[in-house]
Amino acid sequence: MAQCSDCNKVFRTSQALHAHCRDRADHAYCEECERLFVHSEALSEHRRNAPVHRSSDSNTTSSNDETPFCASCNRWFVDLKSLYQHLANNSRHNWCFVCSRDFATETSLNQHMSSRVHNGYSFDCPLCSKSFKVPSSIAHHIESGGCDAKITRHQVKDAVHSIGIIPTISISRRLQSSSGGTRTITTYSATELAFNGSTYECYLCHKTFRKLTYLNAHLASPAHDEDEFKCPGCKGKFKLISALVQHIESEACGMAKFKQVEDYATSLTEQFSRLLKF
Repeated sequence: MAQCSDCNKVFRTSQALHAHCRDRADHAYCEECERLFVHSEALSEHRRNAPVHRSSDSNTTSSNDETPFCASCNRWFVDLKSLYQHLANNSRHNWCFVCSRDFATETSLNQHMSSRVHNGYSFDCPLCSKSFKVPSSIAHHIESGGCDAKITRHQVKDAVHSIGIIPTISISRRLQSSSGGTRTITTYSATELAFNGSTYECYLCHKTFRKLTYLNAHLASPAHDEDEFKCPGCKGKFKLISALVQHIESEACGMAKFKQVEDYATSLTEQFSRLLKF
């Protein structure tokens, strides 16, 4: 079981937790590193300073700013080389030098090193020149307007439903409601009236936010969308195609082996992407 430290929801697998954090607009989540931060400022600092997010040029210049200090051991070293030797060889540390993260056990480090965080960017978006580590990231990239701000998650959903995939992944009531004409899209927004004296409260789910912008980001997210897709294996329901693709990638329901999952997810992503090209 895995628990979200932000909203305390519990998930059966770590993959399901990652999908939840990635799809929540109010969660300060780094998808590349699969890390949840306490607030957006901490996430921004992580993206600025973590070696995994630096370009080769910035790596060269910023390395001089690093200090040879081990915070967990409260110990200074004569130079960075000595610090790195300490992190690599001391039994107290299970250090990832790419992400600058320490893990509780060697097993946790090995799992991290074999995860998608350290996969190559081998999946190309069919709509632009960007590359990703897994097919679900391409789906999320397109849904969120990463290729074209004019493309919405609702257009992506309609494109997927129109493909007629076998076995079916569309929830039957969605097919019945869409057969009669154009989809009706409901949008939500909040004003200062949502302030309850201490925080801004969502009038749909009563979750609270520190800022009005955070609340409106939540309302614009898929948080209150209906489930429109289902897993052909376990019949689990999902609001977004990227969430379904990530579920398939995770092999959580044993639908297929990894290579089959990869091929299926890639094919699905390419099919709905072609329908969105103008």
